[in-house]
Amino acid sequence: MKSGLRNQLAEKMAGEITLSDSPGHALKKWRMNFEIAPGVLSERLGVSPSVISDYEGGRRKSPGTAVVGKIVDTL
Repeated sequence: MKSGLRNQLAEKMAGEITLSDSPGHALKKWRMNFEIAPGVLSERLGVSPSVISDYEGGRRKSPGTAVVGKIVDTL
């Protein structure tokens, strides 16, 4: 993917996750679009799988912009 398109997609993902009324749902949607299992994402981010599950299930408050940036880079 060209750099410009990749940056546009990254901005769209970050904005959707950060600004969404349901950031966990947005995170799950993007993770599933890229066909990445929650365990794989958690491993890449260096967090436990329960952290991803808690974000996606709404049990943990919205990740901050720094965490969203790491997630987007990982996806």
